[in-house]
Amino acid sequence: MLVIAGTFNIDPDDRDAFLTAAKAVMAETLKEDGCYAYNFSPDVNDGGLVHLFERWESEEKLGPHMKSDHIRTFGRALKDLKITGRSIT
Repeated sequence: MLVIAGTFNIDPDDRDAFLTAAKAVMAETLKEDGCYAYNFSPDVNDGGLVHLFERWESEEKLGPHMKSDHIRTFGRALKDLKITGRSIT
């Protein structure tokens, strides 16, 4: 089992755009083999903070996800947003 957790610090003005992109990538990722959980959650107290939680069967199952079309699309969507920090472990 592999668990990934993190945060994205975004400009609050970009929150809706970030979450729209996140919803799209979440929907596709949850269809992937070996993905048990994949969720972006906006922080209820901080408009510029979004939490990430993932749970995968194994590192081997995560590998194809990182090369998927929906991850590339998500990355392109984030390029237009002001992300001031991120931490993923």
